[in-house]
Amino acid sequence: MSGVDTFLQSDQLRAALTSFWNNALTIEPTTRGLALALPQTDAEGWQLVVEITPATPGNVRVSDSGRTLGALAALGQNVEASSVAERIAEVLRQCRVERDGYELYRWMPLPFDPVELHVFAEALAAVSHLSVLHEPTVRALNVADITLRRVFADRKIEAKEGAMLDGKTERRVRVDYLVEGPNPVAFEILRRRGRLLPVMEQWGYRWHDLKKAAPRLRPVMLYDPAEQEVDEASRAIGEEVCALFCAYEETDRIHAVLDKAVA
Repeated sequence: MSGVDTFLQSDQLRAALTSFWNNALTIEPTTRGLALALPQTDAEGWQLVVEITPATPGNVRVSDSGRTLGALAALGQNVEASSVAERIAEVLRQCRVERDGYELYRWMPLPFDPVELHVFAEALAAVSHLSVLHEPTVRALNVADITLRRVFADRKIEAKEGAMLDGKTERRVRVDYLVEGPNPVAFEILRRRGRLLPVMEQWGYRWHDLKKAAPRLRPVMLYDPAEQEVDEASRAIGEEVCALFCAYEETDRIHAVLDKAVA
């Protein structure tokens, strides 16, 4: 018996890890195939979500649907800049992953080999962590947070900061604030400059997934019109999936949503 076995049995450790992996892995059918929320996470702690669709006889196509590079772009990273593009290409080459615009994908033969999926997930995680090459501008003051907290204080509401919610597919989705009640309200503040569409596409998927698990959830997304210009596509996504998508200063509309949270 090793020294480690004196305080931790190998069977217990295996059982604990297997339980974690089973609980973290979610598989849901889609109109085209399967969506998987994997145990691996990206640089910001989000679970990696991939989609598997049938392609040719004997093959499937595994894709991140553009989430990985879209998240980098949302952070302000120029994924087409030569230095960054070279690093991305190197990771993809090592893991035999292909790229089409923002989408990262790989063809996999049947019968399905889970090792191939693991390698694909490792590639997504490695690309995600290239965000360290970008130093975003530090904001000394976030007026949207201050305004929203003032609304909570005026209503004597204790909102949970950084609450974790479970969707039907994706687990432990972090939201900025959660107000609990018969109709809970989840707040997310858009903080990224530059193109908002990749962020909105990600959140469009996440809100749909969260509402599958909690149909009474009321998502709210706020933006700062002095910092962000919301394009038509981003606004369309926000207004479709959210109970409220508006500028942070529209406090009357925020109060109206909160009224329904306790109704």
